Amino acid sequence: MVKESKSNSAAHRSDTAFQVRDGIHSPDVIRVSEENTHIVDFGGIYSPSLNDRMAVGKAFKDAFTGPGYLILKNHQFPKTVIDRAHAAMQGFFSLPLSEKMKCHYLDWPNHRGYVPVKGINADHSLKGGDMSEAIEMAHDLPEDDPDHLAGNRFYGPNNWPKNPESLRWALGTYFECQLELGYNILRAFEYALDTDEGFFTSKYTKPLSRTRVCYYPPQSEDNIDIAHIGIGAHTDYECFTTVWQDSEGLQMLGSDGQWRLVPPIPGTFAINLGDLMQMWTNDIFKSTLHRVINTSGRERYSLVQFFGVDYDVSIEGLKTCVDKDNPWKYKKIKAGQHSENMVSATYHYDDDN
Repeated sequence: MVKESKSNSAAHRSDTAFQVRDGIHSPDVIRVSEENTHIVDFGGIYSPSLNDRMAVGKAFKDAFTGPGYLILKNHQFPKTVIDRAHAAMQGFFSLPLSEKMKCHYLDWPNHRGYVPVKGINADHSLKGGDMSEAIEMAHDLPEDDPDHLAGNRFYGPNNWPKNPESLRWALGTYFECQLELGYNILRAFEYALDTDEGFFTSKYTKPLSRTRVCYYPPQSEDNIDIAHIGIGAHTDYECFTTVWQDSEGLQMLGSDGQWRLVPPIPGTFAINLGDLMQMWTNDIFKSTLHRVINTSGRERYSLVQFFGVDYDVSIEGLKTCVDKDNPWKYKKIKAGQHSENMVSATYHYDDDN
């Protein structure tokens, strides 16, 4: 059931275990207007003026200590790159299932390829399966990449479909452009968290960044099984995520326990936080619980980019977020190890254990 809202309240969690809370399985959702959405003009991050860059950082801090997500405009990401990726993914997802299954992700050693309907279960608190399809891709690295040879699941070559022929170029270009955007978003976080310039970007030399290319068939609003929605309630595992969507369906959970639709504003990306940023900031910023239910009445496509840092980066509490009265709440862990643990649980790698 969709309700109207004139406000956009905080969307974050109070727990620190990165697990879905009880009481969040209602199908009800509030639609938030564009006027009441936290939109950030990103142009200032490219400015030579320190004041302009710091203003973007302040807008990030306001968003991530408030609603828990933001809409990014004036980001300088090429529209043509998005359009070509959109067309290529439409072509792929329209193929017969037998053709798509030729590049199944479980048949590939490093978490790349096609994920069919019910191929994952993002909400670990429910025994269901997500009603969406996806392609997982990341750095297209050579077979002799040392991290790939060492058995690291997140490094190595992509598992590219053979059809459509345009898909490899279109999505590869999207991924590379997203890497550059992510670098500049990390710069904004440096200003938001009052760290040294380069604190995050120096840890972004071979980052764990993945593109999830998503297709959501429409679902009836009157017949929602919360265990089988587009993608179940979850937080992302890395530092932050950008989302491009061609129609509504993405929902964020507020601190009041109400779900809110994130409007698909043309020319923008939605940004939500992941677990690593919550850990780094000692819960000052919180990873954002979100889900997708496609009740738009049409097929929905989205491009989701997860942004981490280099695999071996040790996540410890930022000195600007920890003091004697507010000690760090977590245990030190490598960025890549956290992501690998969570992906294993979500994508059925642990099913035989």
